[in-house]
Amino acid sequence: MPSFLEKPHHQLSIVQNYYSDSLFGLSKNRHRKSLRVMKEQRVDETEDQISKLPDPISHHFMGLLLAKDAAQISTLSKTLYAAWSSLPYLNFGDRFFYREVHGRWILSEKIQELVHIVDQTLANRKKHKISVQKFWLKVPSSYRMSSSYVRNWIKILVTSNIKELILKVGESDSSFDSLPEELFVVEGLNVLNLRGFKLGLPPDHGIKFSSLRKLRLTDTYLDEQLIQALCASCVCLEKLRLSCCRGLASLRIAASLQKLKTVWLRCLPELQIVDIAAPNVENLYIESQLWNLQVVKITCCKSLQTLYIVDVDVTDGWLEDLLVNQPNLECLSLSGCLKLQKIKISSDRLKYLALSWCLELINVVLETPTLTRFRYKCDENLPTLKLMKSSVFLVLKLEFSLTNILDSHWYSMLMKFLGNFKQSKAIKLDCCDRDGIVIPKDTRENMVPPLYVANATWYIKFNTFGDCSLVDILDSLLWISPQLDTLILVQESNLNTTLKFIDEDASAEGEKFLWRHKLKKVRMANFTCMEQQELRNYLFTNEDYIGEEAFSKLMEWDCDYCRRKELHLLVDNDEEAIADVKKLLMVSLIFGAFKEV
Repeated sequence: MPSFLEKPHHQLSIVQNYYSDSLFGLSKNRHRKSLRVMKEQRVDETEDQISKLPDPISHHFMGLLLAKDAAQISTLSKTLYAAWSSLPYLNFGDRFFYREVHGRWILSEKIQELVHIVDQTLANRKKHKISVQKFWLKVPSSYRMSSSYVRNWIKILVTSNIKELILKVGESDSSFDSLPEELFVVEGLNVLNLRGFKLGLPPDHGIKFSSLRKLRLTDTYLDEQLIQALCASCVCLEKLRLSCCRGLASLRIAASLQKLKTVWLRCLPELQIVDIAAPNVENLYIESQLWNLQVVKITCCKSLQTLYIVDVDVTDGWLEDLLVNQPNLECLSLSGCLKLQKIKISSDRLKYLALSWCLELINVVLETPTLTRFRYKCDENLPTLKLMKSSVFLVLKLEFSLTNILDSHWYSMLMKFLGNFKQSKAIKLDCCDRDGIVIPKDTRENMVPPLYVANATWYIKFNTFGDCSLVDILDSLLWISPQLDTLILVQESNLNTTLKFIDEDASAEGEKFLWRHKLKKVRMANFTCMEQQELRNYLFTNEDYIGEEAFSKLMEWDCDYCRRKELHLLVDNDEEAIADVKKLLMVSLIFGAFKEV
């Protein structure tokens, strides 16, 4: 073990030497001098160990820090200072020109001083011919700081053989003109991430990004000719991401980009035509802004595994043709596709499907035996769903945003929709209010419980319970799924409440609809005392159905839970909660004594 890691041993040696000197009657000053000498020796040993670290390791650890923190650490020793002076990773981060005030980040008043720090740092590396492999900085807008500084920094980085450049403008105002032409001929550049700049094709049309693997442009004005030149020259490009960029009316990603794996196109307000022809794209995200994207072509992408389409008016025929030509598709998400009416998917590879706010959708047919996640998000409009093949591991997530008064027809559609998931092990419901799941009792009389054979776990999340109670929700869910395994109510506080039902086997066909006949035990967690009592009263409404043995077990468990809850609350010294628990215990004991009589 290196000596600088043996801190307890050094401290023990110092203490032992101190007391040894005391036994020989040495003066108090001698004690202090001896202690100081030992400490200095310990520091020297530590510095010796640090100085033995190879430069790549020192650079690696310091490169994990922001430049400001690395510079502060460099003052601790000559070795660390030397490592900082030659550090090839300069991460100034997104907040170098900002300061925190009451939890908010505002622009610093010392901009010129901070600009001088960046200037000096880059000038030193240029002077000593030190390579800068990574540079990350977010700068204020040009009306706060002259753009000439940024252009000068880029020129220095180009001469320093920059490998990864992340440069952002704080408030995008399109005032940072085109970048220096020298940047477009850096053959060793691997990552380029720009925000808030104007990009145009250089006058000599020289673009030599032969090593570029990742390109990300945000809030940037683009020239269509520049994009086409980039696609032609960046033969090693693996990831392309364009977000909130202007100047593009059409975008064609050519088949020459053989290594391109991920394409992300988000909110390009002027974009109307997209043509993706790169053959090895695996992940594709296309989000239109206000449905302005008119044409989307995805051809030759036989390797596509993940596809997200957001706010694009694709049609039934477009989707059908796409799915036929994508045999490896595993994840499909369609959101805001307002022209979709019918969806039919037959796939042995699809594992995740999400349909959100496709408001005109009326019919969905799925033959997907490997599907394990299905998410549907909508308002009151529910399509007719036919799940022909499904996995036993399928999890349904259903999200409602209800605005109108629901009628019996809607509840009937909901029951038919849920009836497709009899084999599902988990169902997640996110609803803005209780009307989406509390089925009126008069409506239940004309329906069959859709999940009477499902032994599933339900996750319920409500923004508000409205006028209904916890018992109303439980009663409705036990009608929908009489063999409910677990009910979890997701709370905003992240302290979820849980009901675990333990039943006997329901062999008779008629008993599958009557959960009380076979209820053996109920376990509760994280409910308040009042909620426990309400649930208890509901579960014991008909004692004959439960039976004496089940009643005793429930009673025993309930009291045991209260005792454990009381002990837990005693630790927190919550006197009011303790009083509530004592009252509940008294009610439970009285109820038990009454039963015996």
